[in-house]
Amino acid sequence: MQQRFNTIGLVGKAADSRTAPLVDTLVDTLHQRGVDVILEPAIRDCGHPSAFRVAPLTELAAEADLVVVIGGDGTLLATARITALHDTPLLGINLGRLGFLVDVLPDRAAIELNEVLDGAYELEPRAMLEVLLFRDGTPIHRGLAVNDAVLHVQHMVRIIEFDTFIDGLDVGRLRADGMIIATPTGSTAYALSAGGPILTPELEAMVLVPICPHSLNHRPLVVSSQAVIDLKLSSASRSPAQVALDGQENLDFAPGDVFRVQRHPQSLMLMHPRNHRFLRMLRSKLRWGEHP
Repeated sequence: MQQRFNTIGLVGKAADSRTAPLVDTLVDTLHQRGVDVILEPAIRDCGHPSAFRVAPLTELAAEADLVVVIGGDGTLLATARITALHDTPLLGINLGRLGFLVDVLPDRAAIELNEVLDGAYELEPRAMLEVLLFRDGTPIHRGLAVNDAVLHVQHMVRIIEFDTFIDGLDVGRLRADGMIIATPTGSTAYALSAGGPILTPELEAMVLVPICPHSLNHRPLVVSSQAVIDLKLSSASRSPAQVALDGQENLDFAPGDVFRVQRHPQSLMLMHPRNHRFLRMLRSKLRWGEHP
């Protein structure tokens, strides 16, 4: 049985000139159907003050049955990092470039949103990462990532040295520009450009991709989603380092610090128009499998 959506939140990339007209159209569409609309403050100036409420994103996610994100994959990632813990599904309207996560075209947004409200949609759970940063054995930060958690050198062109542990087992010391730990969702992002494999979204797995390793015998590694991965910066490493979560949250990482990555107990719920297929999208977005 398909879910009914009585309250819908709208989130958007306010700096894009295409956002405001699209918000106008969607507010009209939803208002005609008698659906309650909540807008995040950044896109409140759309000319229909009596047709919606305005609320901070955390409040919006808690109250809405569905959040519609207008922007690119980065906008959806930023939204997901705040809303995912509420289990509120996200539907993305693509104003970006590739659009792996936001797959509704702007000129079809009102049509496909109406179809969603009529029950023509598919829900797809996406794994997320829980990231903990330890200093002197004490956790000093807990974060969440949808795409990836990345250990990388900071500011300068110089390698860092770190040890990798999987489920407590020391799997070796690596000298490189860093390490990407990605979900299947993130396997088509930074991890792919660094030479990692593409994982289909339903796989219960994570991928470790070294960034420019100094030794050629370090290759990408796919592990179970139940694995616990620890990276520890060597005391011999002379370069400052950082940990980045989805490229949107950056944490300083000092020698002796440990950064732990494991599957988050909750999943992000992505909504797609009916008949969405990941492999079909992969071919259209990346031209995967096409003849040269």
